[in-house]
Amino acid sequence: MNQFSKYLKSFTLITLLTPFLLAADQAEHLPVGVRQMSPESSDETAPDQETANYTLQEDGKSGFIYDRYTPTYYPNEYHWLIQAIDDRLELEDGSVWKLNSYDVYKTKKWWMKDTVTITQNHRWFSSYTYKIINKNTGTSVEANLFLGPIKDGEYTRYIASVDTSRGQITLTDNTNWEVSSGDAYIFRDWALSDAIIIGSNSGWDSKCEAILINVTMNNFVRAKQF
Repeated sequence: MNQFSKYLKSFTLITLLTPFLLAADQAEHLPVGVRQMSPESSDETAPDQETANYTLQEDGKSGFIYDRYTPTYYPNEYHWLIQAIDDRLELEDGSVWKLNSYDVYKTKKWWMKDTVTITQNHRWFSSYTYKIINKNTGTSVEANLFLGPIKDGEYTRYIASVDTSRGQITLTDNTNWEVSSGDAYIFRDWALSDAIIIGSNSGWDSKCEAILINVTMNNFVRAKQF
């Protein structure tokens, strides 16, 4: 009878989870780096700008079954953790980040809904463009954007209006941003409906508190909110 009860419980659990597993598997993530910079922009350089482009050589799909609701107010450049599995980390907007294998052990002490921020990775000779900092533990991991946010997701932001001549954009969350003049050569190729992830600026131009990561272009600019 005990054995039968175990089987019954297992069957019930699988039955309950199946719809959620299917929903997670069917979630459509935005592709990363599907549009390249124009030749004119690519020819220009900025000595005070960290290299922003990195071509992802892997493709995949990932989904996790966790509550994306957070009871706490977060500034624009803050995010929260949904789940870390092996060398992958998912944030509340559905974006999935591939971690430096040497940093994976740090995430063993990271918890769901930990507050994190994304910033530039300043380590020389690293192939990882970004650093994800856990504000709760104070530890950080090197990362590259692997999958974009969930298409039309609750926390997914897009460019709603763009003025490349003034270096200004408005996002679908009604925030307005002015791009650093040092990143104008990157910004000129940005377009309406490009998906954007907001991070924190830890590089040059201290007037710009944030970085705006363009998922479609797989690059970023420094910016300040106005």
